Amino acid sequence: MTPERARPRIGATARPDRRTRGSPAHGAGWGVLAAIAVVTLLLVVTAFALRPSGSSARDVRRSALRATPDGVAGLYRAIGRLGPPSAIRVTPLVDAEPLRGTLVMLQPVRRPNPREVHELLEWVRGGGTLIHAPRAASPILDSLGLVRRTLLEAGDSAEAPGASPGPELEDGPLWSGDHPLTEGLPMARAARYAIAPDTASEENEEEDEADEDEEPGPDPVPHHPLLLSAPDSAGHRWAVAVSIPLREGRIITFADARPLSNRFAGEGALAVLAVRAAIAWTNPGDSVFFDEFSQGLGASRSPARATVDFLVGTPVGRASLHLGVVVLLAFFCAGLRFGAPLVPAVGPRRSSLEHVTALAAVYESAQARETAAVLMLGRLARAAHLPPPQDLREAERLLARLEKRTARPRALRLIRQGLAASPLDLIRVAQGIDNHTQRRRSA
Repeated sequence: MTPERARPRIGATARPDRRTRGSPAHGAGWGVLAAIAVVTLLLVVTAFALRPSGSSARDVRRSALRATPDGVAGLYRAIGRLGPPSAIRVTPLVDAEPLRGTLVMLQPVRRPNPREVHELLEWVRGGGTLIHAPRAASPILDSLGLVRRTLLEAGDSAEAPGASPGPELEDGPLWSGDHPLTEGLPMARAARYAIAPDTASEENEEEDEADEDEEPGPDPVPHHPLLLSAPDSAGHRWAVAVSIPLREGRIITFADARPLSNRFAGEGALAVLAVRAAIAWTNPGDSVFFDEFSQGLGASRSPARATVDFLVGTPVGRASLHLGVVVLLAFFCAGLRFGAPLVPAVGPRRSSLEHVTALAAVYESAQARETAAVLMLGRLARAAHLPPPQDLREAERLLARLEKRTARPRALRLIRQGLAASPLDLIRVAQGIDNHTQRRRSA
């Protein structure tokens, strides 16, 4: 009789394979990783599509902290390397520590109020230097009687007829190669903006003359053009950079801060002029401060506030916030259990005697006497703290080891006789196991 390979144990229940049991969770884990990878890819593509691109960026700031094309980090570093040290100022213009040296304010996002304009002009009159580039409406230029005029609209060329309406600058020391700040610099071409006196049109002048009770506007302060544009079709030459002396100090005003940005700093003469002015008119021992408070950065701005402003106020931040909410909802839905878990259907359980009787009937019908004998000998092995046998050969080894441990091998001989019988005598095997167990307990 050949020994059977597969022998079910008496009283053992079928257990699912661990690998089969863990496969659903394993598949769900890969699904979550795939979802995270897809969301990350969408974030990268969205950030790349909405990245700032200089003049086309929606949030243009002439900040020294920006290395993007719209920032002025290049100008900040050039001044620090070639001249006096450059620094960042994030405090307001009033009710803050005193300022020494030169202040750079380029197209401020925060419009200064009248008190700040007054304090700033008084600081310049006391010996300070302001390098300034206004926006469309500048309260600083208004206080000085000057305005910023538009010469070219976006997309116009320098040769467009009638592109430079308005009066010319008053006669004065125009730009020449003899001036140390503009030596070797070419005239600005295709200038979009210019600085001019705030003179009214002829119609407004006639109305002012008719109304004698109306107070005249402030006269423009003396200003000296530093860099002029090329003559336009009407023969006008406009100032794109002027020097405004105020008592012991001065203001260097650029009509447009765009040529000072990182994108255009290497193509024009205005960036060179700004660096030369900062070096020439900053006293030894002082610094050149870039006003970041006017660009929207304050000392009281916490990292949490900056994060909220990024997530709410920028296109990339809003896209990141929306995708983050989607990912969070996906995780919640993946881990949310809709209702109580179902209880697996369990049939009526039977008693141990019924279970053993059923298994015995199966073994008897299959003529699996060897399997039954080997399983029965497992009781002896557990009592002797030995591994249970898996076939008849291991059963012989088990009996040999037990004979060495006992002085009365009669019960073991009875087991051997039952195993040697043909067919195998399970009754003798069972009697021998019972006798050996009883003698072991009595001893």
